[in-house]
Amino acid sequence: MRLSDIGVILVAVGAGSVNTLQLALLTGIRSERGPLGATWISMLASLGGMALLLGGVLLVGGQHDVRLPSPFTHWWLFAGLGALFVTMLILAGRGIAPYLLITGALSIPYLIAAAWAGPRIGLGVYLAAVVTGQLTTSVVLDQIGAFGLTQRSIDPLRALGVVVLVAGVVLIRGRG
Repeated sequence: MRLSDIGVILVAVGAGSVNTLQLALLTGIRSERGPLGATWISMLASLGGMALLLGGVLLVGGQHDVRLPSPFTHWWLFAGLGALFVTMLILAGRGIAPYLLITGALSIPYLIAAAWAGPRIGLGVYLAAVVTGQLTTSVVLDQIGAFGLTQRSIDPLRALGVVVLVAGVVLIRGRG
């Protein structure tokens, strides 16, 4: 396995970890706002975060990285949309712990990683690495009972499951 592949696989594992953290945070919002309200708050954070990211990239001259048609070539359009979505997020999230409101923004690195890493290592290896990141992170979050999740200790069988997940990524990667 090439060293560059290991780096890309680690990005995919990280993407899976971020995705699991997003779902755990979403659980915290759901207890306050229900499933639809939690989804709305998450979407506002996704849209606001992505708009601000695109606006920032365009502002520093990254037009070649964005490649969207007009009118989506202007930083100020994304800055305005970002301000609108973040304002809506703040209003919708009143009374909720502020750290929970970032949940939707966590979809951004997950999606960027999918667009960047998936084509480099192949869909099978990418998804195996994402699932490894998701399940490994969920075992850790369960261990500490994070965000109101039911606490469930890591025992030898669960630890073996994580090892098998990592072995699965190696096996799916193959010799290529």
